[in-house]
Amino acid sequence: MVKSRFVRASRTPSAEAQLESTRLRLTFLSLLVVSLFLLLFARLWFLQVMAGDRYASLAQGNAVRTVSVTAPRGKLLDRNGKDIVVNRYARVVSVQPAEMGERADEVLADLADLLGMSLRQVRREIASSQVSPLRPKPIAVDVPSDIVFYLHENASSRFPGVYAETIPVRAYPHGTTAAHAVGYVGQISESELEQPEYEGYRAGDVIGWAGLERTYEAQLQGHEGLRRLEVNAKGDVLRELDDVLPTPGSDIRTTLDLRMQKLTEKSLAEGIVNARSVDDTGSGPGRGGTYKAPAGAVVVLDPDNGEVIALASYPDFQPERFVGGVDTRYWRWLQHPRNDFPLINRVAQSSYPPGSVFKVVSAAAALSNGYVTPSTTVPCPGYWDWNGQIFRNWNPADSGSMTIDQALQYSCDTVFYELARRMWTDEQQEGEQPRERLSSQAKAWGFGALTGLDLPSERAGVVPGRKWKQQFWEDNRRSYCTQAKRAPDDSDAQALFVDLCQYGNTWRGGDSVNMSIGQGDLQTTPLQIANGFAAIANGGTLYRPHVAKAIVQPDGSVRRIKPKVMGKLPVSAKHRNLIAEGLEKVTAEGTAAGTFADFPLKVAGKTGTAEFKPKQPFAWFAAYAPADDPEYVVVTMVEEGGGGSVNAAPIARRILEGLLGLDTTEIEAGLATD
Repeated sequence: MVKSRFVRASRTPSAEAQLESTRLRLTFLSLLVVSLFLLLFARLWFLQVMAGDRYASLAQGNAVRTVSVTAPRGKLLDRNGKDIVVNRYARVVSVQPAEMGERADEVLADLADLLGMSLRQVRREIASSQVSPLRPKPIAVDVPSDIVFYLHENASSRFPGVYAETIPVRAYPHGTTAAHAVGYVGQISESELEQPEYEGYRAGDVIGWAGLERTYEAQLQGHEGLRRLEVNAKGDVLRELDDVLPTPGSDIRTTLDLRMQKLTEKSLAEGIVNARSVDDTGSGPGRGGTYKAPAGAVVVLDPDNGEVIALASYPDFQPERFVGGVDTRYWRWLQHPRNDFPLINRVAQSSYPPGSVFKVVSAAAALSNGYVTPSTTVPCPGYWDWNGQIFRNWNPADSGSMTIDQALQYSCDTVFYELARRMWTDEQQEGEQPRERLSSQAKAWGFGALTGLDLPSERAGVVPGRKWKQQFWEDNRRSYCTQAKRAPDDSDAQALFVDLCQYGNTWRGGDSVNMSIGQGDLQTTPLQIANGFAAIANGGTLYRPHVAKAIVQPDGSVRRIKPKVMGKLPVSAKHRNLIAEGLEKVTAEGTAAGTFADFPLKVAGKTGTAEFKPKQPFAWFAAYAPADDPEYVVVTMVEEGGGGSVNAAPIARRILEGLLGLDTTEIEAGLATD
């Protein structure tokens, strides 16, 4: 019993402690609940009383739409500040299908009917659009104003997700003039968006796709602005709140002379049309018809700084057709071979055998390496026999012996054959790495390399030599051997491909001989020829050709693009002057005398007729004038245009007349020489 009493006595204080602990916990919880309610009421009071105005303003922000404002691209101007490419403001209709909901089919059908388009066309425009999913997709440009007003009035009721806005787009006040120089614009592609140079661009942005538009994209592209619009629950615009004005892109002042650009393009087009009426037997065995003359090019340079005064390529294209997206039909037309690929800038993006205009390089190689002197004479027979292989002169008559300047004057092929033979023979004695006199001279003039022109996709051309031929053979040997097996037995084709299969890597004398007159595997652009003649005219300096003269920023500041020297001709002043004398004789008494006989100023020039089988010959003419104080270099080339004296030189004469302030004459076919 005692034990039991002590047990009960020991439990009584413990129970009281537990009760006290419970009371404390309840008190704490009560205080916590009261505190939470006090905090909640305090927050509600703050939101409604102290911060009511602020949050009411933020609530209005839910009805504010932010719209990007397209920045105008910089303009392209000629050297005198005349507009070549500008901007105009176009009414554009765009759609955002995600905002149409279940009514998308109905809205698009009504919109197609309103715009005079088929529903299929509208859907195709939406599908082909490259813009971001968060931005409306443009489907029509230059929409009539009454349709725009109608869309604004019925935006919420009939046309949710349809936007009509006015944006700056490219305009071409002179049509196709300078199309290959200025280029065209289009929407940025997905692959371009991944390139570092387009960091910060968004899907749907318009960028330069060709020409100056592409080269100077970073300068021409402006910075977009913003507009904040207050809209109601239906999406109708109530008022404009504020805006951030867009910053226009910088203007590019070009080296082009708009007047001369137009005359150059007109002269090239007329010369090509004229060539199509000339009998194609004039420059050798013809086909019993006229020259095809499907295409051509002209470039005019300032020899003292490399500025491009005019640049023409035929056929041309319409840059305006690319505004708002080029239509599929026109794009296919541009790409079809029968239309001769109008998008190609033949001045710099195509290379051809230059024919006899290259003889200035061959003459320089022979003079610089001591194979002739100013007084040395070399026979000029009608044909030239080397180990039983016959090489013919364009003139079948024996012209006796002549000096190197006379060989340029009369464009004697057989003189250059002989000089090439002498150089090749010496090289054969120099082991595995001979001094390739002709190839190295050509490379020193800039052939076989990019000139650095500030237009995209320039071609380097080809200067063949021993290493080049070895590599070319390795790349094509399998094809040669296969064709040798497939060719009929004992046929000429089989003999040719067997030889190429086994010995196609050998640099033979015939390779040097053909190269000496601008034939064989040699390929040059008209621009490279112009740059070489500019160096003759200016005393031996090779400049980087350029079309941009200055960048004019929106604040009016100007950054001028300075001439850049790319190299010097490895030709002494004495030899260079001798070559220049030969070129002056070409127009006075030589192969171009028929075209320039009555020209009031001295012109230095060179005709060229390049074989490009199975096509008809290509016509070339390169010149600078006035010969005694050169201001301009002009190079003309007509694909399948026959002799240079016949169809290329007359085009150059017309252009020189315009450049030198003379009365322009009609383009007439010249005498058939080289």
